[in-house]
Order: sequence, then C-alpha cells, then structure tokens
Amino acid sequence: MTEVVLAFGEQRRLVGTISLPDRVERDAIAVLLPNTGLEHRVGPNRLHVYLARALAEAGFPTLRLDLSGMGDSTASDAADPSRDLVAAMDALESRGIARRFAVLGLCSGAHDAHRALCTDHRLVAGAFIDGYLFATPRFYLTYAWQRATDPARVLRKLSKILRVGPEADHADRSPVDLDFFRQPVKSEMKSDLAAFIARGIVLSYIFTGQVQHRYNYASQMTDAFPELRRYANAEVRYLIMADHTFSQDAMREELAGVLVGWMRRCADVIEGQPHRSAEAAASRLSPIRHFLSTGFLLP
Repeated sequence: MTEVVLAFGEQRRLVGTISLPDRVERDAIAVLLPNTGLEHRVGPNRLHVYLARALAEAGFPTLRLDLSGMGDSTASDAADPSRDLVAAMDALESRGIARRFAVLGLCSGAHDAHRALCTDHRLVAGAFIDGYLFATPRFYLTYAWQRATDPARVLRKLSKILRVGPEADHADRSPVDLDFFRQPVKSEMKSDLAAFIARGIVLSYIFTGQVQHRYNYASQMTDAFPELRRYANAEVRYLIMADHTFSQDAMREELAGVLVGWMRRCADVIEGQPHRSAEAAASRLSPIRHFLSTGFLLP
C-alpha cells in the first residue's frame, strides 16, 4: 500500500490523503471519505486513517479528504461538500485511478455522502454511519421501556424531585446530539431512496449503540423504510457495542470488516454491469506514477 497527499479542485485548495493498493485497476471503484463534524481528515480516534488503510489493503483506493474550510483545505465563499466530493472524483478520474466511486461518511459525513449520491451518477455505493435517524412505533415503545427500567435514570429522577443533584437536567443529553446537518423529512428520504434503488446503488446503513436515544433496535431503518428490506443491494447493521467515534481497537476492527464486505459486494454488483472494455479490465496502473506530478509520498 502507498499513501499520497493530493491537492486538487479550484486553485488546488482542497487537500486529501489517498491510500492506494499496490496494484490499481484502471476501472477500480475508489472510496471517498469526507470529514466527520469538525474533525481533521484523520477522523476521530484516527478512524479515517484506519478505514482508508483497511480498504486499500482490500484493493480499494480510498481518499480521505478535508472539505472546504476544514483541516488543510482552504475556505471558499461557494463552499459545498457535494462540490468538493465532485472535485475529488474529477481528480481521481483524470489520473486514471477510478471512474466509479463509493462514498462513506460518519455523522455529518453521512449527510454529505447522501447529498453527493443525489448529485453525481459516478457514485455507485454509499455507506452511512449514525446518519439519518427515523423513529418508528417500535422505537417509541422500546425507548419508553428502556427509560422506565433504567435504575440510574430512576435515581436521577428521584434526586430531581427531591432537589438533589442540580445537574440532573443535563444527564440525559447525548454527546452526539449536535446539529451538524438538517435531516430530510421522511417523504424526501423515500424519494431519494427510490432514486438510489433505481440506479442500483449499493447501500449500507450502520448504527452504533451510542445513538440508542434515537435508534434502539436492529431493524429500525428497514421498519421505517420497507423498500430497503426488499432491495437486494441494501444492508442495515447495528453495532450496539460500538460508540459513535469507535474509540476502541475492537470497534474499529469490526467496522472495517463491515465496510470491506460492503465494498466487495459493490465490486461484485458492478462487475456484472457492462461498463468495462476488455482493454480497460486488463490494464493495471502504478499508483505512484499517477501521483508524483501532484502529490508527494508520505514517509
């Protein structure tokens, strides 16, 4: 595997690090990994570095990039994450690395991934971690039961009634409740999903145990959107033992395994589509040759 820093986009103001397999097919599917929240492109707990390297080792070029005004990328008056992701695809396509792409995002990155999928048909797959969260009747029943049977919560409520523990009002707030994006209403989401399904996009929706206050059972996403249950190229995974930022090695390893599996399914699906010429399929490129003109090798 080789890692290269790349400057791209208008006035080369966007910066990313691409992890490249030792051998890259001309028509390989490349993965785009935008920022999470306000984090640098290394990701929380270096999560993006870990995922990019795991995907590259599995054969998928992966670009973790800083969006406009974040990390090492400079700001722009016309900043738009979707445009930044389009610029990233243009940069990789112009260098012969990929013509088809997958996009992967955590939290706000999942929102950016969703919007990009609506924008550019070169994207053939999307994975969304703790992204959009839609309640169902079963969610509310589970939520009420969890609250009623949680001893710590009962004690906090009693303390509040007895005016003991002035911080009780803040105890139930989740650290992942910051509003980094506007979630679409359900009708908008259904419309977007219909478009994704019509295009054959390979979808993976992943949820962690730290968002139980909004997602608290494995099939909540498919209960909210039954069309996903009927769609062969969609999966929903509930990593209940993982926290939102995958702070432990075992959490990161589990997530990487899920995502490598998602990309291998994507490759199988795309391979069955008539988009490659025999010449393109047989051609293999040196990743270093394509990037020496625009980036530099990391030590």
